[in-house]
Amino acid sequence: MSTAAQIEEPRACRTCGSVKPADDFYQHQGGRRVHCKTCMRQRDKARYRDTNGKDAVFDKSLRRLYGITLEQYQSMVEEQGQRCGLCGEQPDTAKRMHVDHDHATGQIRALLCHHCNLLLGNAKDSIVRLRQAIAYLERHQHQRQLGENR
Repeated sequence: MSTAAQIEEPRACRTCGSVKPADDFYQHQGGRRVHCKTCMRQRDKARYRDTNGKDAVFDKSLRRLYGITLEQYQSMVEEQGQRCGLCGEQPDTAKRMHVDHDHATGQIRALLCHHCNLLLGNAKDSIVRLRQAIAYLERHQHQRQLGENR
């Protein structure tokens, strides 16, 4: 019988101790992993949820994208009073503020909440487009007021 056609024996996971079919273990250079897929997924989820792990990933992204460290980002948050640099609202504490930057120069402007970041991004940082949006809202403001009286 060829090696490819051989049926692998069930094995015990070193983490949970359960005996499972070989297919429940990821392939590895030397054969199969010693921890089952379920335990590996739980470990990876725990590692992802780990605050230090998230901070390390965020720090790496800040350095790569904007040339600043996590400490510099946190200083900016404090300097802005933990408020959005555009609307002044305090964003949900579970979410980080976005680094707003001038796409032409790469210069960082401020930290923004999710909604303000989307606003500028969708307007493509165009002052003309934002003024047009304001004019549009002002033209249609009476419709909102009429709707409230119903």
